[in-house]
Parts: sequence; structure tokens; C-alpha cells
Amino acid sequence: MVIDQVKNGIINGSYATAVSSIGCAQGTFSLVGSTDTDSGGEGVAFSVCWKNDTSECASVTAWSGQAQTIDSKDQILAFWLSVESAPDQDWYATHVGQDVFTRSEPAKEQIASKSKMLRRSHP
Repeated sequence: MVIDQVKNGIINGSYATAVSSIGCAQGTFSLVGSTDTDSGGEGVAFSVCWKNDTSECASVTAWSGQAQTIDSKDQILAFWLSVESAPDQDWYATHVGQDVFTRSEPAKEQIASKSKMLRRSHP
């Protein structure tokens, strides 16, 4: 998970997974969500629709949890609910689990790439 921006409680980023129950989720997917961390809270919620230029998985996953610092590490502890398209199999198509996301420093290449995107031309 890469969080590109948190502004006014809105989270924007991307998500890539190596885990896919049907092998469909290939590549990077848009991530959107909400949080109250920029006003002192701990609540975090975000979702990913598993559809991009190369994959259309007919599935969506939502995470809800808390942003905390544990043993000097910034983490998001969240439960997830994933639903995939399975007509007439409502609850069979719903999966529940939990994840722990730990903040890591981006690679120098990622920082350089984002820096280029943020530069504005001089008028």
C-alpha cells in the first residue's frame, strides 16, 4: 500500500497485492479512504476496487482500523471485508480477515519520481 496523500481527512493512494484467491488482481489498484488522523484521531478506513487496466476481478475490499505507533513503528491495524461477485452465493462470496500495515521509507527512486511530479514550471 502506498499512501500518496492525506488531506482534509481524505486518503488517496495505490495498492498492489501478491495475494489473490482467484489470481486475478495483477498490477496496482487505486486506493481511496477517510481518516481522522489529521485532526488527532486514530480512525482509518479505505477501500480498493480490484479493477485496473489489466485486471477486472469483480471484487472490492474495504479495510477499517486504527493508526497507532507501536514499539516506535507507525502502523495501521485493520480488519478487512472482501466481497467478490458470486450470484446467489451472498455470504459465500464475503471474506473477512485482518492486516497490519507498517510504515516504511520509500525507495530513493520513488522519492525522486514523486518530486518530479510535484515540480511546477516557472511562469
